Amino acid sequence: MMASAAGAGSSSLDRLDSALRGIKYPSEILSKLKDDWRFLGKIWKSTHKGSGHAATDEKNLAFYPKIEATAEEIAQKLIHFREEMMVNDDQVKDEEFLNELALDCATKTKLLIAEVEEALDHLYLMWSGGISSSSSFGLLKAKALDVSFCNDFFAYVLSTMSAVENMAVYLVWDHFSSLYGSIYWTRWYLVSMVQHILHRHRARNRQGLQSFDPCVGSRGLPSFDACVGHVLSVALRIANRCRDYWLNYKTGRIQVMRRGLIEFLVDLHSEIHPSNPKFMGFHLNFLMALCCAEVVAIKDLLGSFCLCVFSGKDGYFRDEVFFLLKLFLYTTSVLDDEDTARSFIPETQAVLVEITSLFESTGRKEHELANSPRFSELLTKICLLEAELFLVAQIHSMKSNTNASSLSSIMFPDFKDIMDHCRQIPSRLRRYSEKLPPETRLDRKKLLALIESTFKEEKSLHESSRQKEITASVVKNSLLLLRFKIVIFKGGSFLKELLLLKSRNDKRLMAHEKDQTKLFVQKLECIALILSDERIKDREDVLGAIGESFQRLTYFSYYFLNTQDEMTNLSFSELLDKETHLIKAKLMDFIPKFPEFNFPKTSRLQSLDFLGRKLRELLKYNSASTALAKLHMEEIQIHLQNISQLDIEEHPKIENLVDRFTDLAYKAEYIIDSIEVDAQWLHFFWLDNVLDELRLLSEKARGIHLTTPDTEVQDSKNVTQVSVDKLSTKNTPAIDEIVVDLSNRENEILNQLTRGSSKLDIVFIAGMPGLGKTTLARKVYSSLKVMRHFHLRAWCSVSPEYEKRRLLLEILTGIHGLTEEIRQMRDEDLQDKLRKLLLKNKYLIVMDDVWGIGAWNDLKNSFPDDANGSRILFTSRLHRVASEIKQESPPLSLSLFSHEESWQLLEKKVFKEECCPSELQGVGKEIAYHCQGLPLAVVAVAGILKTTEKSQNSWQTIADNLSSQIIDNPEAQCKEVLDLSYKHLPEYLKPCFLYLGVLNEGRDILVRKLMLLWIAEGFIPETKKGFEDVAEAFLMDLIDRSLVIISKRRSNGKVRACRLHDLVLDFCKSKTDDEKFFQLITRSDNPYASFPSTDYGFEFDFYRHSSPVSFASYRLAISLKRSHFIESKPSGLATRSLVFFASTDSEPKRPYDISFIWHNFKLLRVLDFECFNLGISFPVEIGILVQLRYLAVGGYLKSIPQSIANLRKLKTLIVKGLSGKITLPNTIWRITSLRHLHVSVHVDFDSDAEELGDCSILENLISFSRPSLSCGEDAERIIKRIPNLCKLSCIFYESPNSSTNCNQFPRLNCLTHLESLKIFYCGSPLNNGEFSLPLNLKKLTLSDFRLPWSHISTIGRLPNLEVLKLLSGAFVGKLWKVEEKFQNLKFLSLDSLNIAQWNASCDDFPKLERLILQNCKDLEEIPAEFVNIYTLEMIEVHWCSELAEKSAIKIGEETEEIKVLIRSSNLSS
Repeated sequence: MMASAAGAGSSSLDRLDSALRGIKYPSEILSKLKDDWRFLGKIWKSTHKGSGHAATDEKNLAFYPKIEATAEEIAQKLIHFREEMMVNDDQVKDEEFLNELALDCATKTKLLIAEVEEALDHLYLMWSGGISSSSSFGLLKAKALDVSFCNDFFAYVLSTMSAVENMAVYLVWDHFSSLYGSIYWTRWYLVSMVQHILHRHRARNRQGLQSFDPCVGSRGLPSFDACVGHVLSVALRIANRCRDYWLNYKTGRIQVMRRGLIEFLVDLHSEIHPSNPKFMGFHLNFLMALCCAEVVAIKDLLGSFCLCVFSGKDGYFRDEVFFLLKLFLYTTSVLDDEDTARSFIPETQAVLVEITSLFESTGRKEHELANSPRFSELLTKICLLEAELFLVAQIHSMKSNTNASSLSSIMFPDFKDIMDHCRQIPSRLRRYSEKLPPETRLDRKKLLALIESTFKEEKSLHESSRQKEITASVVKNSLLLLRFKIVIFKGGSFLKELLLLKSRNDKRLMAHEKDQTKLFVQKLECIALILSDERIKDREDVLGAIGESFQRLTYFSYYFLNTQDEMTNLSFSELLDKETHLIKAKLMDFIPKFPEFNFPKTSRLQSLDFLGRKLRELLKYNSASTALAKLHMEEIQIHLQNISQLDIEEHPKIENLVDRFTDLAYKAEYIIDSIEVDAQWLHFFWLDNVLDELRLLSEKARGIHLTTPDTEVQDSKNVTQVSVDKLSTKNTPAIDEIVVDLSNRENEILNQLTRGSSKLDIVFIAGMPGLGKTTLARKVYSSLKVMRHFHLRAWCSVSPEYEKRRLLLEILTGIHGLTEEIRQMRDEDLQDKLRKLLLKNKYLIVMDDVWGIGAWNDLKNSFPDDANGSRILFTSRLHRVASEIKQESPPLSLSLFSHEESWQLLEKKVFKEECCPSELQGVGKEIAYHCQGLPLAVVAVAGILKTTEKSQNSWQTIADNLSSQIIDNPEAQCKEVLDLSYKHLPEYLKPCFLYLGVLNEGRDILVRKLMLLWIAEGFIPETKKGFEDVAEAFLMDLIDRSLVIISKRRSNGKVRACRLHDLVLDFCKSKTDDEKFFQLITRSDNPYASFPSTDYGFEFDFYRHSSPVSFASYRLAISLKRSHFIESKPSGLATRSLVFFASTDSEPKRPYDISFIWHNFKLLRVLDFECFNLGISFPVEIGILVQLRYLAVGGYLKSIPQSIANLRKLKTLIVKGLSGKITLPNTIWRITSLRHLHVSVHVDFDSDAEELGDCSILENLISFSRPSLSCGEDAERIIKRIPNLCKLSCIFYESPNSSTNCNQFPRLNCLTHLESLKIFYCGSPLNNGEFSLPLNLKKLTLSDFRLPWSHISTIGRLPNLEVLKLLSGAFVGKLWKVEEKFQNLKFLSLDSLNIAQWNASCDDFPKLERLILQNCKDLEEIPAEFVNIYTLEMIEVHWCSELAEKSAIKIGEETEEIKVLIRSSNLSS
């Protein structure tokens, strides 16, 4: 049957051949048809002969008849045409009909050849598509190794291509010849391969070895005949397209134009050119298949392939490709894991595609690329790939427990050469990388470090293994780690290359994908940090997962960069996201959990706002330390900004979300700051987790419909919405306005103080908290009657836990002033000093808040009884203390207010001089009733009502809140009122209020320090008015709400010090603890309760606890003995603020070592160690605390280290020098964030200070004390560097070069913002006594200039001057004749001057409010006309002449408007 079929087929083909030969009329189409059927005939005959068992091959059986039938059909049509339409063999009747017939026959033939093309590629398509088939199309059976068949096949292809040759000759010959050359070298490569295989095949047969079966593949690779079929199929497809193009041209369907022909030829060439990724990928599989089959020597195999790739050209490119492929084939052939072996194909393929593309782009002129940066970058890529292949081969040898060299076979006889060549990679890389282009994705420095360290370690491992110093397992794991370092580096590099598409405007990568890629590049670099963890070496599963993910990304990047094909249904961003989650899932049990910290619960939205500001600052600074987290920070900032706009009151559903957001914000802050200080790989994973959670929360928040009301919300929860204009700092309440009019009780106390026995007597005020004991005592203490009656007055606050020394210092401060001499005295000396000062003087001492008789027993010997009417005034909440101290008479007991008194007080506090509207009186009285007669509760609730809408509904809401919390205990009820006050505070004021509870501790709070701490903590938003102005406005708001009490004022009327009422302080501390705002540590807390309570005069190690003292709190306030704190060496990983209060006020005599702070509290933002003595050396390690915004330290310091410049966020630097001068380093000029710089006793600048130009200007510095500056140009040079100073306290000293130009008052008029100036002068009188002062000056203090009074006229002309203090010889001369009017002066102080006569009128000081004269022993009289200064409120005369005192008294007697205070140790009782 086969014979008959063959015969029938042969006869059909013969008849067609005869018919074609019979038409001799010249027709190009018929001529081409003859060639096509000559080719089909050979295909039919060769496959028919080689079919062998093809009787069972259904595809063959179906294909043969189709050839025969088509041949028969075309033959019959030609025969018919010859009989009907031809005159003879050379002439036709209808030429057009002949052309139509020829075209129809050619079309049928084309379809048949297309089936041949498909048949040739069938086996390869089955392999590449993973399709299994029980029957293969045996078109190439026994022909894959037929040299003559291959030659004939390519001869037909080249012949068919020549159809377009004539078109290309005159138009695009270069393109055609290039295509023709590629087909030619492909034929040469294939035929050469077949010849090598046949040679090896015959040799194996002679040796009796198993024959090579071209139809069988191994290790999942394609079979030989599948590969050959694919090559032939591609070549035939090119031929078919050439024929189609030619036919379309011949039939007039297309017009051949140069551009169109070029596009056609380039498109054809791309199918078979090595720069086609698909075709190159096929070749790699082909090479691997041949290598695994061991049918061709590797040298012959790669030699032929490289000749084909480079079209027979020799050169450097060819050598590099040859070695790369040799290493690639060796590595993939020895690997047991097929997936790992195949995983190297995409990258190798991409490198080869790139190198062939580069080669082609130069017109195959390799010499033109010798110095090309792109060529260097490509060679660098090859080195990276070779390094990884080298390590994989080594790893495999360790896994197999064999020597790598034993793995070589007959295929790799030059194995040693391969390994030696690999070890030259570092030197090759150094050479190549020198010419890398600037815009390359490769970081040359990192790359060289990586490769050199890799090969150095590989060599060390190899040597250690050879000497059996380490096990094969250790070597394998170490090599695996080295390999994945390279994998991750490559992954990052290729992702960075994708980002370069942006600059090329490549539309394949969308904007969001670019952002996603940037983020993943950062994640990738973070993951690379994991490899530094020693534990990772033992986790092959983790390393493998990371490596596989990055390989996939590298391969995808390659494809994306070099092809238009889709590798996956996922978008690029989705693929990145998928790989990230795969890596993170694998690392879950490896990444430590985030530590448990006690983050604050208060001021949630403000915390978000503060972190947002921090992130903006970091991103603006663009710090290298946080570069890896930059994109994370940018996205976190967006989430925080969105959530901080939410209004919880309007949408209570989001309250829980805000809590979670706040917690995540604190976590993000901790992580980002930790990265900035000392980045660890786990920080980046924690940050990524936080970002994931923020995304989820943001999605939930979007699901809640949020609206913003049109009207302004008064108590905005968003700190950025604070209106500073509404927070007035003017018209602040006076001290005696704080609580209540206690006139009846005040008169009773005044009588006890100023009348009665001349002996020393004790007056006692007792009562429960909140009744106004301290307020009453302060009113009496500050009354004009008391000031005139007593020569000396002093106030001290005792509190439950007092220090005797502190009480003595407080009293001495009031009586004498606190000098350095007094600070250094021992307790016994302080007592003696106090007693001597009080002797022969009528004095009043107030001891406020006494809790026991101990304080009285400690101090009573210091209070002499000179029978001159001196008094001690006590206040206490405990009646028993009064009976213990003074048994013979009961104390004055303050009682609760009646309902009417409560209402009167409430009305006065809310409406001042006005009356309450009638519609509010009913609900107002109800509110007063709920305060249960406690004045403090009334005042607190008044603070709420003042800031609440004055409507009946609003007030009724407050009344309802109070009535629901009725407690039959006035003190407890007061706490409920305070809680309500706290709830009504705007969000931005809550942390400011709670901070007061930390600093109070029974003493006045210095407002300046308080505000600087608020700023450092981030409580104060940045506005056009400046941090300090906003902080002052916040404080005044708290005062206006009756939560804070003014205790001292400045000379300009502003608040110097404030305090909290005891009940408010207790509430504040309780709330601080509840909301984890601050942790207060005292000696009653563990482990300090077990420490010795007595100082033994020496230090020893009394802390031997096994577990270290560790705090999880965000802020720490510590009140301990210094030695206890130092010995415990505590730590706080997340602590941002560390404020220390020494439990004794004695100055530390010896220095303390606080070096543990730098390492145990790395994230500190606030460090207040002003009460510590650091010795003479300021620790260099201070530069570690890069997060510091507030730093206060003390000691006998001589200088500040250069490392201070590392604190680039520092806003406040306070150095309390205990002696002499402290030198500032030149690097201080680099801390551009610095706003406040205060150094005592005085500070000098490094004489070697470098000239830093513009960068040396501290534009943000607004207060500075106390620089010592040489008069003249030296001072001016420094002053110009601080142009925006608002407050300056300095020392001017006579220049060593006492020339006329040098020893003169520096020109300060450049300081246009300066408002407060204090100058101490050292040296001989200035050459030129003229002052050069800024016109904006409001406060001026001068000392020791010793200028004649005539020079004061310059000062009088300052238009804005309000405060003037002339101290210690500022001016000399017995007569001050005022010649220049001090137009706006409100405060004038003359201290220690030799003035005797003062000639002035009321017109010279028209706005003077307060006059202080101190130690002016020669002054004869205060100008009598001062009685006519209508603004004058107070005259104080301290230790002046008796004449001066009498003149002051006379002025006071002439008008009741002017208070006169006399303090003199010369007056008798």
